Amino acid sequence: MPKVGIYCRLSIEDKDKLKNDDSQSIQNQKSMLRDYCRERDWEIYDIYCDDGYSGIDRSRPDFNRLLRDCETGNIDIVLCKDQSRFSRDTIVIEQYINDKFLEWGIRFIGAADNADTDSEIYGTMRLFTSAYNEMYVKDISSKIRRTLAYKREHGQFIGSFAPYGYSIDPDDKHHLVVDEETAPVVKMIFDMYVSGEGYRSIVQKLNNDGVVSPAEYKRQKGSKYVNGNADLSNSKGLWTQSTVAAILRNEMYTGTLVQGKSHHISYKNKKRKKVEQTDWVRIPDTHEAIIDTDTWSRTRERLNSHARVGKRSQELSPLSGKVKCTLCGRPMKRNVYYNKAKTIKYYGLQCATYKTGAMNCPNRSSISGLVLEQKILGELNTIVEQYCQADELQLVDIHSEHLKNLEKKLSVLTERQSSAKDRLVKMYKDKLDGIISDKDYALFRNSLCDEEQEITERIEEVGYQIAKCRERIKNTEGQRAVIEKYTHFDKLDRMIADEFIDYIEIGMTDENGIREIHIHWKL
Repeated sequence: MPKVGIYCRLSIEDKDKLKNDDSQSIQNQKSMLRDYCRERDWEIYDIYCDDGYSGIDRSRPDFNRLLRDCETGNIDIVLCKDQSRFSRDTIVIEQYINDKFLEWGIRFIGAADNADTDSEIYGTMRLFTSAYNEMYVKDISSKIRRTLAYKREHGQFIGSFAPYGYSIDPDDKHHLVVDEETAPVVKMIFDMYVSGEGYRSIVQKLNNDGVVSPAEYKRQKGSKYVNGNADLSNSKGLWTQSTVAAILRNEMYTGTLVQGKSHHISYKNKKRKKVEQTDWVRIPDTHEAIIDTDTWSRTRERLNSHARVGKRSQELSPLSGKVKCTLCGRPMKRNVYYNKAKTIKYYGLQCATYKTGAMNCPNRSSISGLVLEQKILGELNTIVEQYCQADELQLVDIHSEHLKNLEKKLSVLTERQSSAKDRLVKMYKDKLDGIISDKDYALFRNSLCDEEQEITERIEEVGYQIAKCRERIKNTEGQRAVIEKYTHFDKLDRMIADEFIDYIEIGMTDENGIREIHIHWKL
């Protein structure tokens, strides 16, 4: 008596079609195939069911269990309602039904469509059946993608799980509402970060206060949410730095619905491919914001500055990520040192290019961080005093002057970029004419390509600075409100630096021993 492995499958798409017809339901398939075996006196070895899985999916749990039992010789016949229940993937059909099953001595039968590997007719018809089934899946996949794209573009949330801090509206599954229990945690994370705290101190605060992690919170609420990375780690139920970082980078907290960050490679390959950030679908004001635009702006500015918290202290350096070398444009790196008693901390800033030895930069000497902070405080207090003595806002047009300098710098960089391209073309012609060898050309080309890449990056950076400067010129109405928060500064901290300073450029020391310092204000 042959041993039969019955396989049943129902996809989500099929379920939608079964609202008025259950002819393909799992129970119906089981009943039909049991009767099929009983009529032939076949022994049922086991019944394998995958409910809610597409026929193109190769990771179906019971499908793979069936294949393991086939390979070990436990099954003589694989019985399905039809071939499409087994798979809609032509490659899988060929790999197993028409290859491995023959090797393992297994007969495949589709009861409803008369598929039978012992039949000569099946050998002729199987390719047409497989092609039709695959076209069906491709068509369904295309329709689903169009539907999801339409919903994204019309501001409908299509995710399975709401971001931490929100929940799905019980009256509308495509709308998010604020979760009153977790939204305050999100606010606290942003407030701590913009005030100068690092990821580590935020994580410690959350875990010490007994706040459960987003994944654990979803599980406690009965959600089927699964975080593979968290489940494999030793931090179950606890916050991690990566979780905090993901929250700080999530624009959804501003009330903007951001979707379409990734998609499946194809209807066959379910691995996800990231989408360029410029192609994400952003629809503003679709739900209530947890974070205001000012906090979001401050967060993005600090994230983009790549500012780091020092190892010896959890306090963020006031000027971290804001100081650059005037000559090469690279950041000025911090060197921390102490007095002999280890009671007083000092630090100096030195050009990263010279410090690392990556390139030659003549800006070699360091500048005292404390001296720089005092200079900044002096100039800032002077500006505040000038303003406070005036009836109306009488600030020097810093931005207009700054914009002119940036535009000049952009012009110089553009000319350098064009020159590098022209030299590359000329060398290529010299190579074709035999003036220089292939080896020399390759050497010069790599050097010029590196130079052009560096110039391109600086052009992008300057372009970004120009855009910010023009935006600030338009927003001069807010200058009075910003400065009126303060009357005098005694110490420079991170909040003051973020509020008033865009970036600082440190140049060479002149003949009189005075260091070139350019402070680019946000005022």
